[in-house]
Amino acid sequence: MSGRKLSGSKSNGRSGSRKAVWWILVLVLFVAIVFGGRLTYIWLKAKRSDQFAAAGDALVKEGKWNDGASKYRVALQLDPHGYHALVGAARLASAASRPEALGLWQQVMGHRKATVADKQDYADLLIKSDRLSLAEKVIDPLLKNNPNAETLELAARYSKKIGDDLKAIEFARLAVKRSPNDDAARFQLADLLAKSTDPAEQADARRVLWELANKPGPFKQSAVEALARAPVLSADERNKLLQALEEITPKNVTDDLLAAEMRVQLQPEDASRIYDETIDRWRNSTNDELISVARWLNGEQQPERVLSLFSVNRAIENNQLLLTRLDALASLQRWAAIDEILARPDITLDPSVVESFRARTAQERGAALDAEVHWNHAISLAGTDPAKLRFVANFAEQSRATAPALNAYEQLARFPEQADLAYRGIQRASQRSGDAAMARSAAEKIANASPEDPNASAQLAYLNLLLDTDVDPNFATAKKLAEKYPNRLWYRVTLALGYLRRHDAGSALAQFNGPAPIDWKRTLPAWRAVYAATLLTNDRKDEAQAIIATIPKDQLTEQERELIEAQ
Repeated sequence: MSGRKLSGSKSNGRSGSRKAVWWILVLVLFVAIVFGGRLTYIWLKAKRSDQFAAAGDALVKEGKWNDGASKYRVALQLDPHGYHALVGAARLASAASRPEALGLWQQVMGHRKATVADKQDYADLLIKSDRLSLAEKVIDPLLKNNPNAETLELAARYSKKIGDDLKAIEFARLAVKRSPNDDAARFQLADLLAKSTDPAEQADARRVLWELANKPGPFKQSAVEALARAPVLSADERNKLLQALEEITPKNVTDDLLAAEMRVQLQPEDASRIYDETIDRWRNSTNDELISVARWLNGEQQPERVLSLFSVNRAIENNQLLLTRLDALASLQRWAAIDEILARPDITLDPSVVESFRARTAQERGAALDAEVHWNHAISLAGTDPAKLRFVANFAEQSRATAPALNAYEQLARFPEQADLAYRGIQRASQRSGDAAMARSAAEKIANASPEDPNASAQLAYLNLLLDTDVDPNFATAKKLAEKYPNRLWYRVTLALGYLRRHDAGSALAQFNGPAPIDWKRTLPAWRAVYAATLLTNDRKDEAQAIIATIPKDQLTEQERELIEAQ
């Protein structure tokens, strides 16, 4: 009896165990179905998101940007972290200059699938939007990892944006070396070289630009336009360029103004007619086109024609148009008319801009105290806005108001991403004021911030030698730079000054025996002063006096004037 009970108990136990196992299996299966279903659902959503993103790509490629944006929006609703939708939306937002582009790119950068091309596009946006400190953080790692031509081109653009032209040229040369048949890289290098003060580099620029101008392709028109802006052109080159500009269709305002400028150069006796015909062609154009024409006329010293181009009421509707009118009135010294415009209740210029013009007006009228008050107010109104501070600093510098310019640049230097630009502004303004010591202080800050920048090192060495400070170590720096970069006239000028400080006149003169003749009239006044001092030290006084006659003395520091006056 007891045995049967025991057997039954065992049987019940086995049955209970089987039921437990069965329920566990059921539960596991249920969880697997639920989890698998969830994974399948997520996978299907991601796949559907990719389909919408692909549809967005196709629409954008067809030029249907709004429809493409809608597809990307749906794709991101389905999968907010989907790489395909994020990168497509980021590129579209960048192309359309949408404010959300930055946030989208930042999400792309955090994605495991982010590519080098994505990082390059992100850096491109950062450079265009003047977010230079962020751009540097993106570009620097790319440069350390076998950079391709696109990365080197970005580095060149970044360097140009921060005012480091020499480094920009270095990166552009590397880009061409890496990809010698890349017309984009070649054009960028030529464009940078064209702005150089070195005649040899200008000649290199023209050679490359002519090659691109004579070659069908996307850079033909840009090369023609760049050549038309070149400072040194023969009459034959001008005629060829004028024909090339007239053949461009459809003709935009840039090409038309370049052609008009070329005609004025070739036919100066017909300048009045050319100006008037240009105005007639563009008088009823868009605001952007009118701004271009007005700026060109101001550059051509035709302020009266700027005033005839559009009415005051139309200028009030567009701040950039208004600024060109104020510039024209300033050229004509019509300060009362400027005051009248600035007092209008419907003016929408930023208060810091208004105060800058009031300061300039007071300055030109000889009211120094009023000018100082307005400059200080303009800087105060610019406050902590880097863009406004840049405007005030640049406007004061152009107005030859050195003290306010230095003040505004010093305020700007408090922003880390603006520091390099600000120190270079301080350096320019202090040099213009003739204060070499202040320029040296700014140069030292630039050199400390950019220890690998040869241009910064050369500038600091030059100013130290000019001030006769620490001659030996600065001479060594100048010698090293000139030997490493023998084609850079700026470095040879600095080394020549070093030799002068060491009383070695012959070696100083040898620095100017370069591979190509130097057009001294097109070089900086400071460089001419060092060359003239070198000629004087070598008893070539007639040649020295011919150079000195070309130097605007008010653009030299006290020490540079001493170089050519003390002998």
